[in-house]
Parts: sequence; C-alpha cells; structure tokens
Amino acid sequence: MKRLVNEFHALGINELARRSRLQPFSKYDWVWRTDKGIHQTTVSITVLTDALELVFAIYGVEGVHQKVQLTYSLGSHGGKRAWFGCPTCRRRVGVLYHATGLPFRCRTCCKLAYPSQYQTRNQGYGRQARMVSHRERDRLSAQCGLRT
Repeated sequence: MKRLVNEFHALGINELARRSRLQPFSKYDWVWRTDKGIHQTTVSITVLTDALELVFAIYGVEGVHQKVQLTYSLGSHGGKRAWFGCPTCRRRVGVLYHATGLPFRCRTCCKLAYPSQYQTRNQGYGRQARMVSHRERDRLSAQCGLRT
C-alpha cells in the first residue's frame, strides 16, 4: 500500500494565489499546524519572477534551499492560472508535498495515493449515495423555497 497524501504537508498553488502570495519579490513564512494548533513545520518562501525559492529544514539541517519553477496557463475567461513545475520530474502540478527529511515533490514522485483510492467498493457506493441524497435534498428545498 502506498503512503497517503494526508501524511505529508501539502503546498497548493491555488491557496497561495487565493491569498495573494504569488506577488513577485515578496517573502513570507508558510506554517503547518496540527488540528490542535501545535506548530509542525515552517517553510520560508521567496517569490521570484518565475519561481519560488523554498527554505526549510531536512533532518535538523536548517536552511535547505529548493527552487520551484512557476508556469502559467490561460484561463477560459482571459485570466491566467499558476502551476508548480515539479523539481524532480518537471511535470506541471497544482500541489507539492513535503515530509520530514524530504524535499518538495509532486504526488507521483513521492509515490503517494489519495485516501479514496483505498476505499472498498461499498464505501465508495455509500459516498455516492450520500452525494446524491444531498443534491436531491437541496433540489427539493429550492423548489419549496426553503433554505438549508
């Protein structure tokens, strides 16, 4: 069984863009915390014109530098969408993963799987049924003028 993506720290390009964290020549710290708010790890990010420079610790060695290329694609409404270039395989990806002792890489290079890939057939069907029932409830509520 492969390791799962939720065992690693994920750095998503969409979240950085949504928080306006891709402005060239800006610098900030990105912090991961546990569900209880306890600090887990920090990465310092410097935004360059076409890349991010990440500074983090690997096995107690502080100040490990990694450069991650940024690429862009045109959106359907005239905007542009940012992507990471995986430092290992150079694929265009939206999320890079990092675990203690490892540099940032894409899901494929880390050999990670999504939790849903290991659901039993019955668990998958149950999820689909719940989604359908929620959609049906919302549709009926809208017809009756009710708010959910």
